Amino acid sequence: MPVEYTVEGHVLALRLRDDLDVTARAAAALHVQRLFLAHRPAGVRLHLVAGLATGASLSVLARVRRLCESLDIPLVITDQPWAARAPFAPPVAEAVSP
Repeated sequence: MPVEYTVEGHVLALRLRDDLDVTARAAAALHVQRLFLAHRPAGVRLHLVAGLATGASLSVLARVRRLCESLDIPLVITDQPWAARAPFAPPVAEAVSP
């Protein structure tokens, strides 16, 4: 799967592969949209895998950013390892807290 995810409270954490091709890009973008609809997150954290990203990977990243902007959802992009579960920056954490 081109996108892995987990839900941590009201935060949707996504991990995007850096080697997506055009076909996988479309599947990844559709999957992300479905995750937004299903989980209605208050914040999104996008983990990028270290390495050179393809144009298709950057396209999905741009789509995630546009989705977050259009829905007024804070977005944090990190290169931290997936297992580290990098926390939100303070302004985003304030927006997410109940």
